[in-house]
Amino acid sequence: MKTPSYFSKWFDGWPELVCLDLDGTLVDSVPDIADAVDAFLVEFGAPAAGEELVRGWVGFGSAKLIDQALEWANIDSAKHEEAYRIFLIHYQAHLIDGTTLYPNVKALLKAFKHNGVPVALITNKPSVFVKPMLDHFELTEQFGWLLGGDTLEEKKPSAMPLLHCSESIEALPENCLMIGDSITDFKAANNAGFKCALVTYGYNQGVDLAGLGADAVIDDLAELLV
Repeated sequence: MKTPSYFSKWFDGWPELVCLDLDGTLVDSVPDIADAVDAFLVEFGAPAAGEELVRGWVGFGSAKLIDQALEWANIDSAKHEEAYRIFLIHYQAHLIDGTTLYPNVKALLKAFKHNGVPVALITNKPSVFVKPMLDHFELTEQFGWLLGGDTLEEKKPSAMPLLHCSESIEALPENCLMIGDSITDFKAANNAGFKCALVTYGYNQGVDLAGLGADAVIDDLAELLV
């Protein structure tokens, strides 16, 4: 396969490493996340937030998600620990009930594998959920690293998870790529010195992705292979 135009513009051939976000980039997981959020809200006697509202909260990690839901429902923040417990139990039991894979994820990963590009999964999702979700979609073997939000001392937007992977294979940051859907991914890439491509269909937290200065803003992962 010839080097796609984005990669030939950024690198001398294919990237030395690609880091991929999970939620909002590879999978649409909001239906199940929203159900788990609503589980603790309803248990606390609050109204359900619903999928549309939760979609705007996702992206900063599950602890922040709980905080946003509690604040929205005007529930005492002291209930965070209990809410988080209910959330985790419910989410683990219904992890992939309504979660779906976005188009062309498998085609992109196949292209990377075919061209010998190491690929890392870097998400702020608790690590306990990462492998089961990837196993369900038969994607686990495509990744050389699976880093959840609690795997290292720091998570995105810190550069640490990205550099943890690049340094382990002695890849130069300027020859590496982060693919995500939010300002969190953009900041992580920027902090690490990686190139950055952002997808428009994910969880952008209301931020105009086009204004961030990412190297590419795309509507479909397949655009990276053209």
